Amino acid sequence: MRLYVVCRSVGSENAKNRPSFYNKTLALASLLRAVENVDIPTQVVFANDGPIPPERLAMMSGAGEVLPIRCGSNRSSYRLVLRLPRIRGWDANDLVWFAEDDYLYAADALAGVVAAAGKLPEADYFTIYSRLRFAPGATRRRPTISALDRAEGDDEAVPIDRARWYRAVSSTSTFGAWVHTIVADERLLRTAPFVGGAFDHATCLAYQGYRPFGLSELAGEPLDEPEEHPAVKRVARRVALTGVRSTLNAVALARPEHSRRVLVAPDPDLATHMEMGQLAPGTDWEAEVRSVEEWMHATLK
Repeated sequence: MRLYVVCRSVGSENAKNRPSFYNKTLALASLLRAVENVDIPTQVVFANDGPIPPERLAMMSGAGEVLPIRCGSNRSSYRLVLRLPRIRGWDANDLVWFAEDDYLYAADALAGVVAAAGKLPEADYFTIYSRLRFAPGATRRRPTISALDRAEGDDEAVPIDRARWYRAVSSTSTFGAWVHTIVADERLLRTAPFVGGAFDHATCLAYQGYRPFGLSELAGEPLDEPEEHPAVKRVARRVALTGVRSTLNAVALARPEHSRRVLVAPDPDLATHMEMGQLAPGTDWEAEVRSVEEWMHATLK
């Protein structure tokens, strides 16, 4: 079995509220450290949307393939990399990990994914950053959620190394899966981003066979400062969203049982998105930062 790691990266920054320790060089180093700790063959591809600062580009060039792309948006680059397992002919029984460039990984993060893949044959998708699980009594039409409970009180959670792996509701666009799963679900995965909003959450519900949107969510949220948007544009947007979201609902509910996927996640999380208010609980991430910096000093000098 081989692990492919596909990291999407851009040189620019956005306006998200970041913790004091945030920087993309640190994020990249934490990913490379996690790759180093995997005990199966790995191959890393860096899909770089536009110019990357020289320091990071040098780190990437020394660790894997640098694939320049021109997409211009998160949605476009995400849709592009989902094609790689198929067009490159990766073995169906290998694993692929899709990474974004603003995550901090624990040293054993990807090793944990590989271990879970070996011990949880029912799992199709893997995340190492998730705070949601289904509530008791959740149904496909009404997928009620237990926020922040994770593996606590879940009798079916499976201990693997230092974490307990449980059935998760959703992931971000940083996630893993079997190659055969990505190839089979490619059309769904590449279409779902057009539903707008938290499309990654909606995608995860859909591939598990749960309805992503309730009736009140079909038209989306009203546009901010509506006086700046003509009425025709507002109406057209809501009509379009209603159409694509209704279609995703129908696709999810029509999904046959053998194609309803299982997404699993560890408790505690093995990575975190570096955004204030979104840091994964239960881990001293500042200590993890110091550990990554020590690794960088020893390895990348």
